[in-house]
Amino acid sequence: MSVRIIYQDIATGADEDAAVTTPDASGFSDVSLLPFGGGGAPIAVLEPFSWLLDGTREVLEDKPIPFWSTAQSDINGVFETPPEITFDFDERYTAPGLFLTFAPEVGEYCRSVTASWYRGITLLATAEFEPDAPEYFCPKTVKSFDKVVLRLNATNYPYRYAKLRHVAFGVSRQFQRDELRDVRVVEEVSILSSEVSVNTLDFTLDSKSDVEYMFQFKQPVSAFNGEQLIGVFYISDSTHRARGLYDVSCIDAIGVLDEDPFPAGMYSEYPAGALLEEIIGGHFELELDPVLANMPITGYMPPCTRREAMQQVAFALRAMVDTSGTEKIRFYRDRQDLPRRIPAGRVYSGGTVDTSAIVTAVQVTSHSYSTSGEGSDTVEVDGVTHYHSTSVVTINNPNVTANDKQNVVEVKDATLVSPMNAPAVAQHLYDYYTKRQTQRVRIVMDQEKPGDHVAAPTPWDTTVDGFITSMSIVLSGIAAADCEIVGVDVRRVGETEGIVSGEFDCGEV
Repeated sequence: MSVRIIYQDIATGADEDAAVTTPDASGFSDVSLLPFGGGGAPIAVLEPFSWLLDGTREVLEDKPIPFWSTAQSDINGVFETPPEITFDFDERYTAPGLFLTFAPEVGEYCRSVTASWYRGITLLATAEFEPDAPEYFCPKTVKSFDKVVLRLNATNYPYRYAKLRHVAFGVSRQFQRDELRDVRVVEEVSILSSEVSVNTLDFTLDSKSDVEYMFQFKQPVSAFNGEQLIGVFYISDSTHRARGLYDVSCIDAIGVLDEDPFPAGMYSEYPAGALLEEIIGGHFELELDPVLANMPITGYMPPCTRREAMQQVAFALRAMVDTSGTEKIRFYRDRQDLPRRIPAGRVYSGGTVDTSAIVTAVQVTSHSYSTSGEGSDTVEVDGVTHYHSTSVVTINNPNVTANDKQNVVEVKDATLVSPMNAPAVAQHLYDYYTKRQTQRVRIVMDQEKPGDHVAAPTPWDTTVDGFITSMSIVLSGIAAADCEIVGVDVRRVGETEGIVSGEFDCGEV
């Protein structure tokens, strides 16, 4: 398998910030779509040699068209008065150029384009470009601009309208294995969601091109092992060590949300899906287990970060939160289905299994809030005082003996745990702490990711049946991962009843 990283070398946020204006667009154009892209269908139009009578052209109707000029080019494809499009921004941005998408579906583009970048009324740069394809990158690094004016001078065919589908302020770049060093990914998930981990990607780029990379904060980076998506990350830091040599550190969407505050709130049987959408705030896409969407949330959310708010909700729902192997933030329940077997041929020699001390009991504090009552324990939300009371749910371990040391797990500060869900939360904790084995093992990956239910062999011919909670991945010729699996040591390797087989030819390790 081949390691590759796709880097979105774009001005993050410029698409949403852009205000697009032009006097030269047809009435059916929606130029607000230009920073995001739209259209794509070949439209029937009275241009010479354009309306093929083969059924491929569609009637315009209500199809989204970002930009279609009012004027046609002449016999030489030149516009007498070139159409202009202006992009104004409230903030300032830096980008390595513009990526233009014209009309790939019909093979049309503008063969001459002029772009100008401004800061206020100051002209920073102007450049002429000669696109030779319907998708074309105009390379020009300009720093701290807040306006771009694009002029479309000529089309590649005569008597054509200028058709522009998308303007991106930057470009996607793909780095292959021969340019990458020390690609390491750490992905984790908590079965209890007692915390919500931030997944990370670190890599060194030894670039073979002469392009200067800026690696701006929060630019998206996708890591792949072959065609398998390992994760989507966002740049948090970079160091330019030498010509073409960069060290880059990235965090996932959860890490990005950890930098944004979320206000205090009081909830009474509020749908979990609606609350999670508010927490994520439209910054990222949510993938929510349907069983969780309408579960009621009751209790108090203290002021915190969006990441901390996700943790509070996930703990109350008995759900896991993860971004591994997806472009989304996933909320899901651990599925007690049959484990997928990791065959011995994919397991490196060595490995350990630690057994934790027996938990003698779990105690979960539930929280109730009322606008009527008395006492000094109160919280105020939106100017309303709420009186706070608590109760404790306890589950004792019936297998404790006189020789076992008292080891009570207590959860006191989960303020979205109410009398309604406290018994289920306590049982969830108790079930987790009966899984006393933590296996640490290195494997050759075959689509495993944190949160997966697996069965992995040990060096002493037993199998740990449990959930992957951590993967430290080294991406090179073969993707290897140091895993932590929390579960129970249940069976000999030769006894495969109830375990789903997963074979894999790992080649040379």
